[in-house]
Amino acid sequence: MGLLDKIKASQPSRIVNLTSNGHEMAPAHLGGIDFDTLNDPTKTNAFTRYGRSKLANILFTKALVRRLANERVYVNAVHPGFASTQLARHTGDEIRSVMGIIAEKVTLLMAMTPKVGSLTELYVATSPEIENNNVRGRYFIPIANEIQPSALARDEELQEKLWTFSERLMNEKVKT
Repeated sequence: MGLLDKIKASQPSRIVNLTSNGHEMAPAHLGGIDFDTLNDPTKTNAFTRYGRSKLANILFTKALVRRLANERVYVNAVHPGFASTQLARHTGDEIRSVMGIIAEKVTLLMAMTPKVGSLTELYVATSPEIENNNVRGRYFIPIANEIQPSALARDEELQEKLWTFSERLMNEKVKT
């Protein structure tokens, strides 16, 4: 039994996908995700790759919601906000050089604590409002505010293209 089967068996249940407002850095001129160059680091920079990955999390969320429409599984996407989590501690020089000492100081002064940063995820994972109001496929930012993601993230054709691409890749790479 796979994880999704277990989630369905434990209905009502929830899936909370972490993303970021960084999804807006995905290149619109390439349709958000250029699947032909997805694994070619010479075609993009670290920020574009980050944006694409966060866009993919929202696209996946919305595609999964459609596939679980007849289930009581509540799937939503969450941007935790600017939290002091040492996100870049294991990144390459490309990101660290951009952040630099000034960015580290700004983070210390302006970022919320990880505890506060987790509140939106906890809300989506535990609030009775999610189930009572049938909240699915939505995008939340701190603290527990629902907003619309980018136009690319709402593109149903792109959602399905990512789903198909992911299934094909999994079938090629994972032997069952």
